[in-house]
Amino acid sequence: MIADEAMRIRCGSSPVLARWRERRDGEGGSADTGDLDRQAIAVFVAPTFGLPDDDGDKAKADHIQGFVAELLWNRLIQDRTSCHDGRTLVHTEEIKGDPTGTGGDGLVVYEIADGTLVFRLWEIKKHVSASPISATIKRATDQLAAHGARYLAMLTGPGTKQAGSLGQLYGDLVNLWLAGSSRAGIGVSVATSAEYAPNDHPFFANVAPVFPQFPAEGQREALMVAVSDFAAFAERVRKIVWTGL
Repeated sequence: MIADEAMRIRCGSSPVLARWRERRDGEGGSADTGDLDRQAIAVFVAPTFGLPDDDGDKAKADHIQGFVAELLWNRLIQDRTSCHDGRTLVHTEEIKGDPTGTGGDGLVVYEIADGTLVFRLWEIKKHVSASPISATIKRATDQLAAHGARYLAMLTGPGTKQAGSLGQLYGDLVNLWLAGSSRAGIGVSVATSAEYAPNDHPFFANVAPVFPQFPAEGQREALMVAVSDFAAFAERVRKIVWTGL
């Protein structure tokens, strides 16, 4: 599912996505188009996942893990259509197809009880070592604090093309952020391996002092995603992507 989502984000509605799915599922291509299909698919795969015959593709492991961390966050956040504080999901900004691209990692828009739209700007990290996970969380938090307004500014222009109140919210993102509005908020997500995931300490406690302007319930959110071996999981996603070449 994660590999398929990665290619959907990369390809959009291009027919290349259908060709990739056919080849992934073992259907292949015709003698006339098979090689051409593979060349086209490779153009979409290579920038993020490298190619099997690329000697330098191991250098992409860090970027691939970051992308998979964002894909996991994206799947989980879209499944949470209602929140414990009464918010309901309205819109999620598509995550970047290029994990090295500039800008924020995730923007989510909710509706509260009176119909007002609110947003959460997320920073998403991966953690694949025995080093303190609190340092990864702090790095994500500091990044949001330093660059959050700029990330929102980058989303504003395209977002204002949305209809109605959603487009109006995009137009107000930066001002709401800078004002510490009750309509703004942040989130930090970390994907890691089970052996590195904390289970008895509030590692996200270092987020609150950085964002005292967002004190209300639900304005500061956190997500820890732990799989048995995150690095191996990310590599498995890449191998599945490669089966469509």
